[in-house]
Amino acid sequence: MRFPGIIAPLAALLLTATASAATSPEPKFELAARYYAECQNVEGGDFDNLRPHLKAFTDMEVMAQTLADPARLFSLLAVVNDPRTLHVMAKCSTEPVMWNTWLRGLTDFNKMVAASMVFASPQTWMNWMMAPANPAVWNAMLHQLDPQRYVQWVSSAFNPQFYSPMLAPMNPAWYAPRVEWLASPQHWGSAQTPLAGKPATTAEK
Repeated sequence: MRFPGIIAPLAALLLTATASAATSPEPKFELAARYYAECQNVEGGDFDNLRPHLKAFTDMEVMAQTLADPARLFSLLAVVNDPRTLHVMAKCSTEPVMWNTWLRGLTDFNKMVAASMVFASPQTWMNWMMAPANPAVWNAMLHQLDPQRYVQWVSSAFNPQFYSPMLAPMNPAWYAPRVEWLASPQHWGSAQTPLAGKPATTAEK
């Protein structure tokens, strides 16, 4: 069985995937910043600290890299275990602009290949094998024990704004832009753009 014949195509495919990831637009997180400002006990620079972690939920390759690194994964879990973060994620997940981002990523063949290569890397498995001996993993897990975190959860339980993502569908006007998105061929057509190797045109937020 000869392997040299498939090395060149695989190398070209990996380079293409890498180039695609390097040129993909950075999300702006404008809606996320607005929703974060609705939360209690928020200071000016708090969202800037959250912003890098949110990218994992908008980019499949970044999420793959996060899952491949236990320290990075547990750091992300510590960030997610925050009522303010969950408020932002819950509201953004129902926004059509977020659906554009997810659909574009799922139909981007190059990005799918790049994410798959992360899991195929021996370094990923080595990272997890060495996780019990990695101090960064334990430090990230200990952040879950911060008492202030649970004070925020209790405080959020008495904040009506915290429940707005669950109550929003009770407003009939909430459905109009979402039904329009689902019924629009334009959105489904733009999702195929990365698959065809053309730059996506929908602005990320």
